[in-house]
Amino acid sequence: MRSPLPTRGLRAAVIIAFASGALLISLMFAITTYLSTRHYTVDQRERSALRQAYNDAGRVKSALLRGVDIRTRLDALRASSHATIYLRVGRRWYAVGREAGNRAPIKHVIPAVRAGSVAFSWTSATAAPSSAVGVPLPAVDAEYYEVTQAKRLQSTLRTVEATLAVCAALTTLAGILLGWFASRRVLVPLNDVADAAARIAAGKLDTRLPPTRDPDLATLVTSFNMMVDGVSSRIEHDARFAANVSHELRTPVATLTTSLGVLQHDPDLSERSRTAVGIMNTELIRFRQALEDLIALEHLDTDIGDADLEVVAVNDVVSNVVRESHLDAAIVEIPEADAGLEVRVNQLQIRSALSNLIRNANSHGGGVSAIRIVRRGDLVEIHVQDNGPGVPAADRARIFERFTRLGARRSGPGSGLGLSIVDRTAAVHGGSVECRANSPQGADFVFSLPLATEPA
Repeated sequence: MRSPLPTRGLRAAVIIAFASGALLISLMFAITTYLSTRHYTVDQRERSALRQAYNDAGRVKSALLRGVDIRTRLDALRASSHATIYLRVGRRWYAVGREAGNRAPIKHVIPAVRAGSVAFSWTSATAAPSSAVGVPLPAVDAEYYEVTQAKRLQSTLRTVEATLAVCAALTTLAGILLGWFASRRVLVPLNDVADAAARIAAGKLDTRLPPTRDPDLATLVTSFNMMVDGVSSRIEHDARFAANVSHELRTPVATLTTSLGVLQHDPDLSERSRTAVGIMNTELIRFRQALEDLIALEHLDTDIGDADLEVVAVNDVVSNVVRESHLDAAIVEIPEADAGLEVRVNQLQIRSALSNLIRNANSHGGGVSAIRIVRRGDLVEIHVQDNGPGVPAADRARIFERFTRLGARRSGPGSGLGLSIVDRTAAVHGGSVECRANSPQGADFVFSLPLATEPA
């Protein structure tokens, strides 16, 4: 069952880790800073409100003792403090300021003041958060209340909030950038290993990772190079063994072929013996073909030197192969715009690969129906098509493996190496080969080669 969530790559995991860490640290710092700032500013605001209320209450008390008009004194205090002032003298209430008609801001401090205590409270009963201070004046049978809006305090805290939010966002962004740079640094050795593995897979067995001074990577580099040395040594050993066996078998196979040829023309052979000799000759031909294919693969496993390459016209190579295969030249289709395409190749190896594709179509596809030459960007594609039963989609990659023979082909005359030779030939020339479905039926083998950068 497939997971509904995509798997994150290493780079994404590193970036997410750095971003999450930066966000967590910035949030902790922002919250701590905000709470400290808020506590300090609120405490200062409370102290200031209490001090102002004490001073103003003292002036009101003095005015009441001296018989000064209380309304005039309250207006003067209102003008200097910009607060809403409430005063109860006996049973009579006085109020000046914006909230003069509303006693809701002081309802929480009235009980404490009437009990004879100075009271302080924050209230939201006004247009903006405000502080309410109540001071009892028992000497004049009065109570003084002062409500001051904390607009400046609110503005300061909002500014702090916005600043800390921006700092948290910038810190998180810095964490993302740091994670991106760190992930690049972490992935560099892995990319080097991947590149080296790709070159080795392409046949460059002399590829090694360069030495490193990083003690954490030294083990990886050493182990990788030791692994490649072992694989290279094993491949060379197997190649030498196969080459030696192939070359040693050539002489006895030639002798057997000659001997069977003599037996086939012996008039004294009975019909039964002649049939047996014919079967032996067929199998010997098949064995000899497999031997020659193995030797061809051995040569392809060796890097091609520049001296072996030449720039040739694709249509000339294809025409020669078609003529050698005794096919009608009209079977070749070349768009007029692609008639002069050139490739830099070992011509003998390319002709051998195309001959293998034609033999494969004749043996298993009912014969070649068309050979098309088409340009695709910097590549030229040679399509060898047939109208046979085709190749199942699940087997289109496997048929290029060595000694692979599918279905009824197992009883055929082939060695199972022809398409492997085609695949290896394309690879050593920087190209590729693949099997596709032909329309309306059959198989379409596409042999691709890079175009020559310089003319012949």
